[in-house]
Formats: sequence, structure tokens, C-alpha cells
Amino acid sequence: MIRAALLTLMLAGCGAYNNIVGGPTPVTIEQPPDVYTRPEIDALNAEIACRNQARTPLQASRCGIRR
Repeated sequence: MIRAALLTLMLAGCGAYNNIVGGPTPVTIEQPPDVYTRPEIDALNAEIACRNQARTPLQASRCGIRR
């Protein structure tokens, strides 16, 4: 009986089966904007230049965009 219920939930594709057995949780991915402003472009270019000039992974990790 329980197997039939779980099989039905799996085949239904409602996601309830994944929640019951601890399956994967949905992940939302933020898309970058379609249009960048001039200051955003300058910040991205500065980050890229900083990463290219970094000699160690520690230096590269300090190149994040600060907004």
C-alpha cells in the first residue's frame, strides 16, 4: 500500500515524493540584467583587470565588486 502511494507520487511529478524522502530542493538562479549601466560596466572591467593582475588566489579573492 505504501509502495503504491510512493510510486504514485513519483509518477505524478508533483514533487511531494522528493520532500518525503529528502530529495533535492529547487534552486533559483538569478540572471544578470540585460542592460548594464556605465558604472556597472566600469566595475566589472575593474574586477576582471584585478583578477588578471593577481598573483595568488588570495589576491584574486580580494577583487570582488563592492557596491
